[in-house]
Amino acid sequence: MIEFISSHFVPVAQNLYLIREARGPAGDFFRGIQKQRPNQYQGLYLVNADGKVLASHQQFTSEKTWTNELLADLKPGLKAFGEVNPRNAKHIDPLPHRGAGARDDGSVVLALYVRFGIKGVPLREVPDPTIDSIPLSAPEWANWAPLKAEAGATWNVPEGVARRFSRVLGPSDEDSMPRPKEVQSVQFTGKVQSVRESIAYLVYEGRIKGFHETQSNKGRCHGEATMTGVGAYELNNGRMLSMTLVFDGTFRGVKPYDQPARYSAVVEWRREKGKKQ
Repeated sequence: MIEFISSHFVPVAQNLYLIREARGPAGDFFRGIQKQRPNQYQGLYLVNADGKVLASHQQFTSEKTWTNELLADLKPGLKAFGEVNPRNAKHIDPLPHRGAGARDDGSVVLALYVRFGIKGVPLREVPDPTIDSIPLSAPEWANWAPLKAEAGATWNVPEGVARRFSRVLGPSDEDSMPRPKEVQSVQFTGKVQSVRESIAYLVYEGRIKGFHETQSNKGRCHGEATMTGVGAYELNNGRMLSMTLVFDGTFRGVKPYDQPARYSAVVEWRREKGKKQ
C-alpha cells in the first residue's frame, strides 16, 4: 500500500494476512481502503491522508509491459491528488550495518542471500535471489566467537541462537519462510583451525531443518540445509573480524509443488565496510 501524506509519497508495505485482521486505527484504515476497491485482493493503492483511494493496481498483462501498466493505473491518482512538490532528499544508507560493522550496543546484522538452482533451467529464468538479513544481539553474536582462542578448540552455538537462522530454509517470503520456533532440528559448531599473528582462523559446520505452516493455509513448506563456513577472530581486541557461512539446501513447497528444489544460501559479515578480511 502507498499513501500520500502532505506533498510527499510515503510507501508502506503491509502483510495482507495481518493488516486485514488488525484491530485498531491501522486495521480500520486498511479495511476502509478495501471497501472502496472490493474486487481488488491485493496490489498497490494510492491513498490520501483521509483514506480516500485515488488509484490502485493489481492485474497485469505481461511482465514485459508491467511497468507501463502500473504507471498507467497510478497516474490518475496523481492527477486527482494535485501538484506534488519535489522532495529535497539526501542520499542515506538505509541499512548501514547490514553485513558490516556493529551497532553501538554491540549487536550486528548479518547479510543473507538465497539462490535457487533448477536443473535444466537457464539461470536467467530462475527466480531472483532472496536478499535478507539476520539481526543478532550482542550476546547472541558472542556465541560465534571461540571460547578458547587456541588451535583445535571447539564449541557449540546454542540452539536458541542457531534457530535465528531459520531464514536460510528457503525463500524468505512471509508465506513460506520457517520461523525460529518452526526449526525442527539444528546444530552449529565452531572450531579454531589455527592461530597466526594474533588472529584465530575459524571453521564452522552444521545442519538445520524446519517447516512452515503457510499463512494462506495451503499446507506446509519444508526446508533443510547443511552448513560450512569460515571466520576470523582478533585475539588482542577480543572481537570477530569476519564470518562467511555457506548453506547447501533442499526446499519443498506445499502440494502439488512439493518436488525437492536445491538452493544455496550465503550469510556474511565483516568488521569494516569495503574491507576484506
